[in-house]
Amino acid sequence: MEPLYDRDLAYIHAVGFSNSAERATPEILRRLKAADINVRRVVDVGCGAGPLSKALVEAGFEVTGVDASQELINLARAAAPSATFLNASAYEAVLGPCEAILAVGEPLTYHSESADADHLVGKFFRRAAETLPSGGLLIFDVIERGEPSLAGRFWASGDDWAVLVETREDQPRRVLTREIETFRRVGDSYRRGREVHCVRLFDAHALCDQLADCGFAIETATAYGAYPLLPRRRAFFAVRKS
Repeated sequence: MEPLYDRDLAYIHAVGFSNSAERATPEILRRLKAADINVRRVVDVGCGAGPLSKALVEAGFEVTGVDASQELINLARAAAPSATFLNASAYEAVLGPCEAILAVGEPLTYHSESADADHLVGKFFRRAAETLPSGGLLIFDVIERGEPSLAGRFWASGDDWAVLVETREDQPRRVLTREIETFRRVGDSYRRGREVHCVRLFDAHALCDQLADCGFAIETATAYGAYPLLPRRRAFFAVRKS
């Protein structure tokens, strides 16, 4: 898979799109603190530029952030210098001892077109089950297949950046393709970049079955507490059974 979130898109993601993780944070913190076990160590998979990792550190947790983008990892280290960060895929990273694993902001949906996404996500669930103790938490969200269509065009801008996104959806193949054009000011001009992201769509019932097979009790929702997710996004709150 081509590198995702290179220097300019990583910067744009950090300064323009960190509010989703920030708005999900209160509910995630509430669940971590209300868990049946004492949650001290948290793995933040797909940590991005580190907004959730930073909030977790400030709340007193020991945090390990994981992201496949080196540029995002660099930004996360600056945001949460006391956390530990690993530049690795969610499917390759070694999940050290912990009581909670988070994958917030759809990181489990990113796959190359040739990858067997269902197999990789199922393998991730099994590794999480092997890592977490009884009562440990696995919290993540994905994009579901279905309606309404997510195809379309979108743009946003800031003081020194702009981004244009065209999204195409292939429902039979369960693939969402995002073509992303970035513009970032460098001196008196703008540097242009382009990335193509392949995102897989999932069936919530199938994911629940996989989680149950791995020994999890599952709750799902279309919001993180008071924060409603975008259309066709679903959050999963899984607890490792004894």
